[in-house]
Amino acid sequence: MAEDQHVLRVRPYYWGAIYISDADCEADVDIDFHNSEGPVLSTASHVAVLVVHAGTVDEGGDVTLDVRVTSGRVDGLPYEVAFEVPSGRLYIGDADESDEVALQPGRWLLQFNVDKAAEAQHVEMVVSPL
Repeated sequence: MAEDQHVLRVRPYYWGAIYISDADCEADVDIDFHNSEGPVLSTASHVAVLVVHAGTVDEGGDVTLDVRVTSGRVDGLPYEVAFEVPSGRLYIGDADESDEVALQPGRWLLQFNVDKAAEAQHVEMVVSPL
């Protein structure tokens, strides 16, 4: 994905989280949701953003995910994670569906903003090189 382009997805997340990892990551998701506070959780191999669990709401379970790749840090986003992407392909999604964002292999800054810390329905994610 070239800088200043974006992916916009609107869909339900039946797992209650958006998972982010290197596309070649073979490890299972290693985030302990029970002993962590959200909305953004991370380990060396995974990042998760807690979102509304579509299976627990009668209607309105769609989540808007807006991903942008930029040339540098963006001010005003309250959550961030430095993340290694050795393959140059960033996996963003869940067990049901995913997108891959093409980057240069290396270390990237993932910045986030969510509308609700506990059960987000709008997630903004900005990806920039470190």
